[in-house]
Amino acid sequence: MIAEDLRPNGTVEAWFSALARLPGGIGAVGYRKLKRRQQRLAEARLEALSAALGPGDIALDLGANVGDVTNLLARGGATVHAFEPEPETFALLSARFADQPHVHPHNAAVSDYDGTAALVLPASYRVSPRSASKAASIVHDRYRDGNHVETETRVIDIAGFVRDLPRRPSLIKIDIEGAEWRVLAALQAAELLSDGVCVFVETHERLDPSTLPLVRRQQAWAARQSDVYVNLYWG
Repeated sequence: MIAEDLRPNGTVEAWFSALARLPGGIGAVGYRKLKRRQQRLAEARLEALSAALGPGDIALDLGANVGDVTNLLARGGATVHAFEPEPETFALLSARFADQPHVHPHNAAVSDYDGTAALVLPASYRVSPRSASKAASIVHDRYRDGNHVETETRVIDIAGFVRDLPRRPSLIKIDIEGAEWRVLAALQAAELLSDGVCVFVETHERLDPSTLPLVRRQQAWAARQSDVYVNLYWG
């Protein structure tokens, strides 16, 4: 596997990693600098692995927005399931891939259950829907200020969806504004993170610092794996 991506490499990153273990502001600075360096590597790795996908592969884009990553995953002919819960953004996603039958857009969020949920967007959605839709969340309440936009969305149990696929996905990209932890936990509990699957996750500890200990534990877990690649530095 390519686990070296998930560990500090070289003197500079080792130093940042040591700083990141310190308490307070110094630790926060070390963590940010280390993550910024590893983030660049993660983006390059996603590009390379996407380019290697072909018609025999399945990929998932969880939190597709208008499909920029979907496009990367699909360009070699892989079957791509792209999930986008916000209706207007989903319409753009569907139109973009209307002539690519191997891309399957789903107007839904993903989590660890089947059902519905409130999808919350910031008030800025009314004037800048294209950018504000990236912040749509079924988990975070930080935009509930009385002026926010809220709609109901379908929610799909990610573990059940993956189990029903004809074969295990080769690559999963996750950018779902705080719901990533339930999705990862569901996939782990169902033993669906194995057999060489590659997962790229955008974590949101900058928006919710209380999740940083969880992020660090998951990063340490990912670095120990040998049969799955989970990159928590992407995005």
